[in-house]
Amino acid sequence: MKLESYDLFEDPNRHPCKGASTISARASTDQHKSGKEVNGLRRRGTSYKMDVDERKSPDKGSNAEEIDDDIFKNKELFFDKKQFYILQEIPYTDSYNYDYKLIDQFYQSGGDSYYVNGDSSSGAEPSDAESVSTGEKCVVNHGNSNRTQRECRFLRNECLKQCEFNRDGSCYYTLSSSNNVRLYATDPLALTFLEYGKDNSTNLKSLHDEYFGMVEEEKWKRNNSWININMNEHVYDCKFYPHFEWNNVNTCFFGVSSKDKPICLYSAFDGSHLISFKTLSECYELCNCYSLCFHPEKNWLLCGTNKSIKVFDIGIPNEPLENRILSTRKGKGQKGIISTIDYKKEGYGMNTLYAVGDYNDCLYLYADNCDHKNDYILKFDAKNKSNGITCVKWFNEFYILSGSRNGSYIYLYDMRNGKGYVQKYERYALTNQKYLFDTHQNYLLSGDTFGYINMYDIVTNKLIHRQLINSYSPIISVSAHPTHPLLLTGSGTRRFYENNNHQVDIITNLFYNQGGNNTKYDRVSQTENKHPFPIHSSYLNSACTVFFHFPHGS
Repeated sequence: MKLESYDLFEDPNRHPCKGASTISARASTDQHKSGKEVNGLRRRGTSYKMDVDERKSPDKGSNAEEIDDDIFKNKELFFDKKQFYILQEIPYTDSYNYDYKLIDQFYQSGGDSYYVNGDSSSGAEPSDAESVSTGEKCVVNHGNSNRTQRECRFLRNECLKQCEFNRDGSCYYTLSSSNNVRLYATDPLALTFLEYGKDNSTNLKSLHDEYFGMVEEEKWKRNNSWININMNEHVYDCKFYPHFEWNNVNTCFFGVSSKDKPICLYSAFDGSHLISFKTLSECYELCNCYSLCFHPEKNWLLCGTNKSIKVFDIGIPNEPLENRILSTRKGKGQKGIISTIDYKKEGYGMNTLYAVGDYNDCLYLYADNCDHKNDYILKFDAKNKSNGITCVKWFNEFYILSGSRNGSYIYLYDMRNGKGYVQKYERYALTNQKYLFDTHQNYLLSGDTFGYINMYDIVTNKLIHRQLINSYSPIISVSAHPTHPLLLTGSGTRRFYENNNHQVDIITNLFYNQGGNNTKYDRVSQTENKHPFPIHSSYLNSACTVFFHFPHGS
């Protein structure tokens, strides 16, 4: 099995050709020996026998690889070679007097706390005169215009709620608190670099030089969306059509669900309205759809409502194809608002079985051909102290990853063992936001409340990398590019003018080291970063395209 890896910012002193920057492709082969024990799995003939350690580690595929332990021992390799780099950052409206430079000075001075309005004094409280002088102005769009204090009270910061790549990774959508759905093109220079860069013997420095030489018009196009749809009401969910292809105009669309409105499909070319579906209750009243899921094979759209899933055929507007009632008042089925749906993508039951999570913190397993009314295939015993499941992802053939809001872990469930989770991964989601995560090959990628991106190897149950991306806001959404080592991250949270003077304590180290884990994940400052691309976000609320060198290639 041939795997490719990218060399970032080659050191001229170590490279055979000094000053040259190359991207090399390294080949590695998997070595499998019969009878050899690999992490709790013993191969006997053509079958695998489960060991005690299987409860702690998922099944390994035939092409699974060992992780080099030196990555955890060599600090320079851990923070230099394996590091996230922000290739593109798209900021969102900052309506308050938030001074980023003062907060950067706070990190350089080593203080313990900072003020949301930009006062970074870590010692005594500011005087009344100072607080009045800093509170009487309000900056819109990062310092473009000033407003009075009275006008500021009616403003709200525009924060991201979720973002996701489409099927081929050529574009992505963002949902914001201003009820706007925007479509952006994935940076074409980055895609060209990752696709053809290794043939041209270039590296990220040459990519940065191309960015630096851009004209202002090209930079403006690069950072602006070509579609901006305002829904006027709260937007619950958005999903791309799974068979999205630019060559076929009939597949280039996405679905949006919003409060007190039918579900609408929009064209990805110009944002025009294509078709709508009404989710009606038993009393023929319009009910809200809280989650969307396109069927991976059929032209079906599944809409999660309160205690039911309504199935629509894309070719038949308005009329529901099926109303899957999951529970009745006295029944034992799944009660609550359906928050997330995900279909099984491989193995037995592929494209037929699907996992459903709700805001009652319950996780159920259904099939398209089963009787959904008070009936289900499997119910997972998810007695976790959280405020509802917000994201569910299938991993391999038998495993399901489940993440919740107001929770501290992402849980891994085995459908062969419905008694409880088999593994949990530390991820602090301490607010009521969704905190969407994603998987790439064998890796789990997630953000947290403190602005970190966590990368776990699901097979070995090890933390591969953890890095601070946003010093100001939580990372609430992470989406992996389907073909290239790129991540799409969304950061932001609600901030109100009345409490923007409150002190915020930096307690990340307390949370991540409370279990006796002394592994050091030092924050690398931007001044120490020797590479042209930043490693920290520069804005409160933004969508970032992040490059990462995966340990086993992309």
